[in-house]
Amino acid sequence: MASAELGKAKAQQRKHWDRKWIPYVLLAPALITIFVIILSPLATTIFYSFSNIDLIRDRTTFVGIDNYIELFSSRLFWKAVEVNLKFAAIVVTVPTLIGLFFALLLVENFMGRSIGRTLLILPWALPWIVVGLLWNWVVNAQFGALNGLLYTLGLIDKYIPFMANEDWALVFTALASAWRQTSFSAILLLAALQTIPEDLYDAAKVDGAGVRARFRFITFAWLRPTLTIVLLYNVVLGFLQFDAVWIMTQGGPGDATMLISVLLYRYTFINFDLGMGAAVSNVLGLITMGVGLIFVRLIYRSHTTYA
Repeated sequence: MASAELGKAKAQQRKHWDRKWIPYVLLAPALITIFVIILSPLATTIFYSFSNIDLIRDRTTFVGIDNYIELFSSRLFWKAVEVNLKFAAIVVTVPTLIGLFFALLLVENFMGRSIGRTLLILPWALPWIVVGLLWNWVVNAQFGALNGLLYTLGLIDKYIPFMANEDWALVFTALASAWRQTSFSAILLLAALQTIPEDLYDAAKVDGAGVRARFRFITFAWLRPTLTIVLLYNVVLGFLQFDAVWIMTQGGPGDATMLISVLLYRYTFINFDLGMGAAVSNVLGLITMGVGLIFVRLIYRSHTTYA
């Protein structure tokens, strides 16, 4: 009898331990995937940023913070930071404002609204490389659609090589990115607008609130968390964008569109300086993470205020 009870107790204890390990077994595939895809490359990049890697001799030398000192002493790096800030300003402002306009427009009932909503998603569905090629054709100096339109309207007497001008090159590369992001921003804001209860607007009208007051205290207040997410996404894109810019200008003319991501590509895949490329990558990651944490904090405050 005693042996039977002892065996039963051991079986229950073994069953308890089996249940205890079930969550860890279920989490293991995800944790292994995270380690392989994220943590392992991150650790390798950090190690490379403190090293001088000679690909010809297949030799790696630890150099401490020399790569970072060289990077922060480089005029090209600070030029890339300046260009990136201007680029991000356009990529954040234009998609957010125009996306909000289209969202407010397409939430209304009118003939052709479904067609408008369908067209709205098309730019976002295009890959970044296609966006770069498309805008290259638009601003082409010989057969570009923009030059053709301006010439037809009589606003110019000859085609303008926009991408050969430093200021215009930065503007159009930023507008190409903003064009695609406007679609995504509008989709998110439109989804948020459709969740606003109509009763709020009806009650506000009864209380005598005008259009401006209803937008400020109902629409904008309701959209604030979504707007913060849209701003966060656009800010991150403004610093991480590469594909469209590389397709359109490769950082030129000169260094007019030399984003930090383009500088990273040049160090790594053109100069084959993996140490400097890793250092640029880490700095870019820290900048993006810092901006992201700021906006996450803003999102938290928004939910606290309007909960």
